[in-house]
Amino acid sequence: MSGMLIAAVRDLDPPAGGAEMSLATLLKGVGIPGPLADVAPEYVPLEPSRDTADSMLTQGWSVSALQSGARGTPTELTEDSQIARWALDLPVEDLWSGLAWRLSEKSGQPRKSLQRRHLRKTNAGFAKAIDAHISTILSSRRGAGTPVVGVTQLHWSAGAAQRFSAHGIPYVVFVRDELQFRHPSIYRASLEGAAAVCCAGAGLGKQVAETFDVKSIRNVRLPVDFAGRFGSSDGVNEMREKGMAARSEDGGLDVPRIAIIGVTPEKGAEFYTRLLPRLAESWPEARVDVHGGGSYAEALGKFSNTTWHGHTPVEEVFSRCDVHLLTVASTGSWGRVVNEAGLFGVPTVSVATGSQPEAVGEGGIVVSADSGLDDWVSALKQAHADRDSLGEMAREHCGIVDHRRSIAAFRSVLNEVA
Repeated sequence: MSGMLIAAVRDLDPPAGGAEMSLATLLKGVGIPGPLADVAPEYVPLEPSRDTADSMLTQGWSVSALQSGARGTPTELTEDSQIARWALDLPVEDLWSGLAWRLSEKSGQPRKSLQRRHLRKTNAGFAKAIDAHISTILSSRRGAGTPVVGVTQLHWSAGAAQRFSAHGIPYVVFVRDELQFRHPSIYRASLEGAAAVCCAGAGLGKQVAETFDVKSIRNVRLPVDFAGRFGSSDGVNEMREKGMAARSEDGGLDVPRIAIIGVTPEKGAEFYTRLLPRLAESWPEARVDVHGGGSYAEALGKFSNTTWHGHTPVEEVFSRCDVHLLTVASTGSWGRVVNEAGLFGVPTVSVATGSQPEAVGEGGIVVSADSGLDDWVSALKQAHADRDSLGEMAREHCGIVDHRRSIAAFRSVLNEVA
């Protein structure tokens, strides 16, 4: 089954982050013919898709996207795609969002009361702005005899859901991070009114179901186009070999190297300030390389066992490190970098919160959320000692987020909702 898919979001292209890139990948994927999840072939990262009989393919959806135009013109993410993009004259920030960040809480999160005022105002404005556009899209399809489905996520999903419901359009909502959990009063109606709530991983879906009375949860994992990002398997192996050779030439091959990519209040900022000193005491020979911009990542460079590198391409990071470390404070959204590390044969140590255990699989070590610092140090030591075997399992597991598999899963959700 196919029809018209209307995406109503604050950001899509230009993307504000990984969530927008993921949604754009899914929208482009369902816009062309392809299989449903239950008949999709077994996709192998970096290898071409096997032929699928035409009888097993569903038609592509027509896709329109309603978003703010404040960030500029489309990028290569969607500019040559079949997505019809409607850029609305709506700012993404205002006085209240600025104050929320300037007067941020001790955790580093924007001040909740001020962010709530911003979100209520902008969702109301978005709902008003998209109403006429939705009416126009529906009018253009009158008599088409095919279904119309809405999709939304993140900041402006409450406003989008309100108008979808007003027009009698069934819709799906993606939960990507802690936003809906921080502001349940704003997002409860949009989540509980959705035909399906999509989450990357069953663990995050469980967290959503425990907080909101949703109709259904569907597991649509992050779509990673490994070949598009990293080329061929030979190329990945070559990058890894060159990276390890460079370490050998520098005399650092015997020094355990742990990589952290991206540090925010939700992604371990406070936790790392406690773990890194303990790691220096218990395992002084280990070095931690912190990658990513922002003050939280830079602040970790002050520790004796840590080097802050700023923004670094992930292929450069994972071609040279032994173990990848990732934790989250509360919301277990899927860690894309876990499986990117796996592609390079690098195991991950992460926390047993939300979808992280599913992301890691057997390609690393998962530490319980209530574990002490010594447990984390032990896990890092064990992952380093078993890095070859764990790395191979991580490589085998990384295909769980192959974009073709995720697109087939999303196509199946739309088929159900329609």
